[in-house]
Amino acid sequence: MSDSRYLSKEFISEFLEKYREFPCLWKIKSKDYTNKNLKNRAYDELLKVCKSINPEANRDFVVKKIQSFRGSFRKELKKVEDSKRSGRSADDVHIPTLWYYHLLEFTVDQELPTDSVSNFNIEAEDLDITGGDITDEVRQKYDLHLIIL
Repeated sequence: MSDSRYLSKEFISEFLEKYREFPCLWKIKSKDYTNKNLKNRAYDELLKVCKSINPEANRDFVVKKIQSFRGSFRKELKKVEDSKRSGRSADDVHIPTLWYYHLLEFTVDQELPTDSVSNFNIEAEDLDITGGDITDEVRQKYDLHLIIL
């Protein structure tokens, strides 16, 4: 009974709508994300939903359902993002086939990696573009070490 393919659309919709009500379970930057008491209450609420289809459901069942739904969503999201990056026109962007994709779109900002910030900034004028050499002065300024292979 734990395979998502055999769960009703009504159950999955209800489960994901209830899941959305608890950012403490999915919003990583929320201060409540680390609140164990709040998370336990949220899991208990989701467990009530699960017990309607599986009386023997427990917290592990709930966690596995969340992981399963989120994993499928991430896989579909990756297809969408890859098609956007491929240079295709807007008409050719992958259209999600996962029927509950829209129910988990609220987690998109939790799934996509953020742009990385480099703490290694070399000013353009310090690079000798033509010769490709880095002067001793620049090497010292940025604490660069010459590696000779």
